[in-house]
Amino acid sequence: MNANGSKGTFKSILPYLLLLLVSGIMLFVAFRLPPKKNLKSLASAAPSSKELLTMLQRQNKIASTEITIRKIGIYESGTEFVSINPATWKLGTRLCVIPVDIKILYGIDLNDMKPNDVQLLPHDTVLIRLPQPKIIDRSFEPVSNHQEVVALTTGKRKKVGESTMQQVKTMAFQDVIADEKQLKNSFSDEIVQNIEIVFTSMLRPMGLTPKFVTQNSQP
Repeated sequence: MNANGSKGTFKSILPYLLLLLVSGIMLFVAFRLPPKKNLKSLASAAPSSKELLTMLQRQNKIASTEITIRKIGIYESGTEFVSINPATWKLGTRLCVIPVDIKILYGIDLNDMKPNDVQLLPHDTVLIRLPQPKIIDRSFEPVSNHQEVVALTTGKRKKVGESTMQQVKTMAFQDVIADEKQLKNSFSDEIVQNIEIVFTSMLRPMGLTPKFVTQNSQP
């Protein structure tokens, strides 16, 4: 009677054992096979070159720096805008020393990048061609601060007028802008380094390794 009871008990739990076995096999297969949804999301997460270019160009503000340069403009009647030794000032000349604050936005304009300046290469590498640094914008305050102007009038000549001051400031401004080589030597390396750091921090989490070159160099 005990044997029959054991057989009855075994038969009653047999379907549950089979169900657990089938469930275990299904779970094993499910964990072994990569989920289709995950594969699809990974494939869609890989950006195109065009999408990368748009993403990088949004960082345009970090690709430049604003510089303020104070240039001292000197005026002597009858001469052009030149640096004048005060020891040469003579009686009867009109003299004026005018400080000019010149603001320059210098750096790399990422909007100058073309579609082929960002290329996807093998081994998850991204080739990025950066434009050359340049003066993006420049300006100076047109209104003279007369408290900062040192005007010396000798003899019976008239005082230096506002129009003359504006001419001096304009020539001082042009003198600074013309010396772009000095700006390049002073700021280009730092600007390029800042761009490379920011772009690398953006691309690394995406599994991409950037390779930077300038427009005039070979990859």
